[in-house]
Amino acid sequence: MVPGIDKLGLEFLGGTNDKTLLVMSEHMEPREKILRRVGMKCRDFARQLSYHRALDRFKSHSGKFNLNFWTTVYNNSIDVAILDWFHLFGYHNDDLHWKKIVRDVAAFRSTLFASVGLDEQGWKSYREKVKTYRDKDVAHIEVRPKSWVPDMTLALKAADLYYKDVLKELAHFRDYSNEPVDLIAYCRDSQEQAEKILSVAYSSTSSMKEEVF
Repeated sequence: MVPGIDKLGLEFLGGTNDKTLLVMSEHMEPREKILRRVGMKCRDFARQLSYHRALDRFKSHSGKFNLNFWTTVYNNSIDVAILDWFHLFGYHNDDLHWKKIVRDVAAFRSTLFASVGLDEQGWKSYREKVKTYRDKDVAHIEVRPKSWVPDMTLALKAADLYYKDVLKELAHFRDYSNEPVDLIAYCRDSQEQAEKILSVAYSSTSSMKEEVF
């Protein structure tokens, strides 16, 4: 049997070691476990989106990168961000979909529309745009003249609302006060850090020429 490769992950409880997390997880109630997973997925989405946004400023005037490496990282970050978001707001049978998690679906839906500034039809139309990109360019491939990456600003606002709802309920289980309380601010901070990293990494490869086409 070929040994598997451990997938590196970022845990929801910052500052605790893996052994502590394992012991805690074994004694957690199912509700806390699923809420934690939602919180982690919200932050996964925000981080991936922040990396994509950070790379934007390093494109040339023609809108391209000097190496395939950066193009791939740029494209992959938005693709994974959209996949992450769709776990939260995509298909209703997904374990992390908001309708399966929030206590008051009607109240959350009303607050969601207000938060993103759309009515129900507007939200459905926006979600469909994200779904189209996810279905035709990420999860599956449909050959078409051009694909359009959806603007994820409203998606981030929706995820922020969901994240805060989950974090509020998690507080009843244990102390989660060390966790970020605002997903939009978290995305901004992650983008700022990514830009600092890229200012070093991208400048160090700026003179390199692509050799693998």
